[in-house]
Order: sequence, then C-alpha cells, then structure tokens
Amino acid sequence: MDIKITFQSMDHSGPLESHARQKLRKIADFFKDEESMQPFTVELWMKANKLHPHHRAELHVKTPQFNLNAHDEGTDMYVSVDNAIDKMVKLITKEKSKVRDKQRKADTDKKIFTKELEMTENIPNPDDLAKK
Repeated sequence: MDIKITFQSMDHSGPLESHARQKLRKIADFFKDEESMQPFTVELWMKANKLHPHHRAELHVKTPQFNLNAHDEGTDMYVSVDNAIDKMVKLITKEKSKVRDKQRKADTDKKIFTKELEMTENIPNPDDLAKK
C-alpha cells in the first residue's frame, strides 16, 4: 500500500498526519487478503482556505480494478478527514460487493445454460416416438 498525504494552503501538521494515517488503516484492512487488489495507492489531499475557516479533505483510492474518490468539507479538518474516510469505506464496500455479485452471477448464468442444454439433450425427438 502506497499512502500519499498532501497539505495544500496549510502548514504540515504532525498530529493531523498521524491521525489520518491511523484512520487510513481501515482502508488497508479491506485489501489485506486480496491479491487481485494489489498494489493499491491511497492519496489524501487536505486543503485549507485562507479567507474563511472552510477545509476540504479529498481521498482517492486506486487499485487495478477500480478508482474511487471521496471528499468532505467542513470547518474542522479532523472531522473532514474522518468523514471522507468513512465515505470511502462505504464506496469500497459497495464496489467489492458489485464485483462479488458479478462473479457469482456469471457462474449462475453458466450453470443455468448448462442445465438447459442437458435438458434439451434428454428430451426424445417426436419423430423417434412416432416410429416406435
């Protein structure tokens, strides 16, 4: 996992960065056991507005299967980071369930087709019945 944290229009804050890294462990736990999702990159941009106390946290997760983006805005950067990460966790859960459902559905369609094919092969031809 590659984590990149960027501070824009604000000074670097050690406590804020450690807080963000601690919260980003939630995202790392989703991809821990899946080799198909490796390698993945997490980019977090924290942007401060100098004119008024309005902060923005943008989070991007890039894996071989999908690219996801989440953001949150507010007056407290810690809360914005937490909310952006929570949104990303929901997005990852949703995308992983889509992939899982797609894989299961492909197997189901294949099984249905195979069963239908076997059933048509077992049905006797009406011409053969008439000859008997």
